[in-house]
Amino acid sequence: MPNRQRHLTKARENENLADTMASLPDRHTDWEVTMLFYSALHYVDAFLATRGVHPKTHRERINLLANTTNFARDYRTLLRRSMNARYHLYRFTPREVGRIKNGPFRRVKEGILALLSSTT
Repeated sequence: MPNRQRHLTKARENENLADTMASLPDRHTDWEVTMLFYSALHYVDAFLATRGVHPKTHRERINLLANTTNFARDYRTLLRRSMNARYHLYRFTPREVGRIKNGPFRRVKEGILALLSSTT
């Protein structure tokens, strides 16, 4: 199972990819949102790995978050937005992507990093 550091590295890679996509002239906002979700997933998994927990499903991950943090709702929002992009072909406006990044994504990322800094 990947450890905390590997998850953090993947989280940063996905976030950087979302930022790179945002800078392209032909933006693919659906993929930006998807990369933000997967970045959040790896931040969450980094935290859970420190507890020896490696969820196999989104539902399991959400339940673990709900029992240990106060941002399970933000994670669910990111999951739902990503699913809208991937399965319902929803195209987000750049403004919507910004709200997602500065809202639920930021809260999950900062919350996880705060939890991780208190466990080191």
